[in-house]
Amino acid sequence: MKKFLIRREMEGAGSIPKHELNNAGKGSEEVLEAMRSEGKNIMQEQSYVVGDAIFCIYNSDSEDLIKEHSERSGAPASEISEIATVIKHNTSVVS
Repeated sequence: MKKFLIRREMEGAGSIPKHELNNAGKGSEEVLEAMRSEGKNIMQEQSYVVGDAIFCIYNSDSEDLIKEHSERSGAPASEISEIATVIKHNTSVVS
């Protein structure tokens, strides 16, 4: 599976009430569950709300599945980028 970063432009995203974001997330997850029941390998890992955009991390077999999810969930992706490398940072202090 590949890892993708998706950007969704959404005016005022940072001020959307949490309950509305939760409802949108539930709708997105319903579409993901339907796609997985069709044998499509896709899952959402995490989302971040930043200013006027929502950034999501997905694990998927292909960019086409990301596009399909965007269309089916009614949340168009402004940009889809495959993540080449993940750098993990350890911020713990060892004494």
